Amino acid sequence: MSQSGPFCLTAYEYETLPLSRYPELLPSHLDALDRLQLQQNANWFTRLHSSLRFNQFVGVIQVTGLLLEILPKTDDVRRTSSPEADDHWRQVLLQMLAYVHDLSVAVPDAAHLAHSPHAMLDLFVAALVEEADSLLRQGLVKQYHTTDGNRSALKGRLLFQQHITHNLTHGERFFTRHQTYDHAHPLNSLIRMALQLATGQVRSPALAARTRALLLHWPELPPVAVPADSPQLNRKTERYHKALELALLLLRGHSPTLRSGRTEAVALLFDMNTLFERYVARHLQRAAAKRRGHVRLQNSRVFWPGISIRPDLVLTLTTGAKPAEVSHTFILDTKWKLPKNHRPSSDDMQQIFAYCHLWKAGHGVLLYPRAGKAPAEIRRRYSDSHWAPDIAIEGHAYFAPVLGNGAVLNDSLGNDIIDYLEKSLVQKSVTPTSPA
Repeated sequence: MSQSGPFCLTAYEYETLPLSRYPELLPSHLDALDRLQLQQNANWFTRLHSSLRFNQFVGVIQVTGLLLEILPKTDDVRRTSSPEADDHWRQVLLQMLAYVHDLSVAVPDAAHLAHSPHAMLDLFVAALVEEADSLLRQGLVKQYHTTDGNRSALKGRLLFQQHITHNLTHGERFFTRHQTYDHAHPLNSLIRMALQLATGQVRSPALAARTRALLLHWPELPPVAVPADSPQLNRKTERYHKALELALLLLRGHSPTLRSGRTEAVALLFDMNTLFERYVARHLQRAAAKRRGHVRLQNSRVFWPGISIRPDLVLTLTTGAKPAEVSHTFILDTKWKLPKNHRPSSDDMQQIFAYCHLWKAGHGVLLYPRAGKAPAEIRRRYSDSHWAPDIAIEGHAYFAPVLGNGAVLNDSLGNDIIDYLEKSLVQKSVTPTSPA
């Protein structure tokens, strides 16, 4: 183990890591990981007798003496860590996170990412510092709150019982309850708490110094409880949205009491399936806004009494000119995986078929990331449905070009997807043979 810092270990989602391969990975590290996962009520990994098996989460976990980085994997299910692969997928993940969370800082290039498993945590801290610094320059929000205490002048309401208790021999003082207008606002407290956490977690000395300098100018505020849901913002506090999102990401993954002595730990982990869904959604929303289209997220409908189903995305495209405009509905389900032999599973195709019935959509698309020798598309028409006789439903397996050249993400992903869908409207798919 390095004497200058924690042992840094890189793994991949769904990888099973033999513990015998890493003598630097101590039982104390594994115990700390177990406790952190238990405290967060999470399912990031499974600890086995002689191995550690990871699930679909990617990101970083930092406990005393260990920095564990988990990267995404799609192109080769047997791939394990290597310097070249690590740098490639670290860059991909950081770009995807920056795009989804609209981070205001640049993703480090490949040269600066070499052997840098801490880059992800530093990236989010740098974005938080940028947003917090902007809020400070604009002026932090203030609010009125009630304060009880001794004062040298009578202000507010005199609290007789406390006044007698505290000032029996101090006639020059008054124990009062009065209104104070200052920066003691929960939003300011949450951001300060996140900045304080960040100073002890980032690996970049320059970023740590900048964070400490920002804290010197941030008002001293008492800590508050970290909310389970994001606080409601109003017209005056809407500008806090991005800084608050970043602060809560850090605070919710933080555990200050893993063991006695305030050993701190932080987990910045993301469900890769959800991240890919949000990444595709943002690209489609931006592209659809310029293409007479509309994207709906979290759109659920009742499937059976007490049971609702929700496709990842519902995309509506309008073609033709008025008054002969036609609206077309597409159901998209994103899958951060490669199906076996590049063929979608029967369960996934059946689920898409059910979605199309409820939404009266003519096209259901399973959207995978393209990797290796994956085909561009597989497209077939479902058998005619007795329950939707007027809708010819087509099922698609579309392998989206998520990556551009090298580890650079494809900026035109949304347009590429819509181009494919528009093309499918004018091309007939193969009709399956009806059963006898």
